[in-house]
Amino acid sequence: MMRVSIRVIGMPILLLLGACSVMAQGQTAQGQAVQGQSTQAEQPSARPSARPSSRSMDDLNWIEFKQLVPSKIDTVLLTVGTEEAHGFINTGADNTAPIAIAKSIAPDVNALIAPNISYGVTGILAPYPGSIQISPDVFRAYVRAVLLGLVTNGFRNIIILNGHGPQVGILQNLAEEISLENKVNTLVVNWWILSNDITHEVFGENGGHGTNDETAMIQAVDPKLVHWDLFSGKDMATALPSPADGWSATPFPSTIILYTEGQGLPKDRSQAKAEEFYNKVVAKVRALVQDTLHKWQMAGFEEP
Repeated sequence: MMRVSIRVIGMPILLLLGACSVMAQGQTAQGQAVQGQSTQAEQPSARPSARPSSRSMDDLNWIEFKQLVPSKIDTVLLTVGTEEAHGFINTGADNTAPIAIAKSIAPDVNALIAPNISYGVTGILAPYPGSIQISPDVFRAYVRAVLLGLVTNGFRNIIILNGHGPQVGILQNLAEEISLENKVNTLVVNWWILSNDITHEVFGENGGHGTNDETAMIQAVDPKLVHWDLFSGKDMATALPSPADGWSATPFPSTIILYTEGQGLPKDRSQAKAEEFYNKVVAKVRALVQDTLHKWQMAGFEEP
């Protein structure tokens, strides 16, 4: 009887010990699996993230760039300006404005921002201190090489954000050439021309060079770049002559150039007015780029 009792009692104990052993092994295996998952999670992902660490090409590592372009991002914003005297704002205003616009719209159009082209065809203001002139032929060859480099790197959509008037024609011709020769899509945006209606809406008159529109753009980006203390009034401005006016001058008599006689002289120092103008300009540029990208896609021009 005792032996029978011992055997009967002993079997549940053995079964319990066996179950514990199985549970322990399961927990060990589960722990190893969790540890393996943790180790894998610590490894850098082989797939590129949908959101880049930076929108600036200057800031990206080449491996990250390879993961992003063109599979995740196939649009690039190339800003172009020059160093040129601008009334009482910074000489780099033609760079400051398009760079700020690019930074504002890049996430919304899923684009990277290429390094800025800082020097351009300055022209009649080149003799002023701080201004730098690049000859049209040299400028054209250099920008063409940059555009071809962007094509080689896989960008399908190249958006040129220009901040300087005398190089408008060169950029438009170059963009067309690059598009037709390489089967890519190009768009040139001259922000101050595109937003002329906004200048009239916000300031009630036409703009110009170093005038109400440019001054407001720069003040919105960085008020420290606008030196109101250096502004002496209308004696700093001259209206741009038409061929019918019968005269031209180099250097131009003033670094504030009015497109319409008596209109555009900066008057409103309000930061709120400057930011209103800037935000409306950015919104218009953004809408144009988004609409153009959408229509390229609809037409089948997004695929190589």
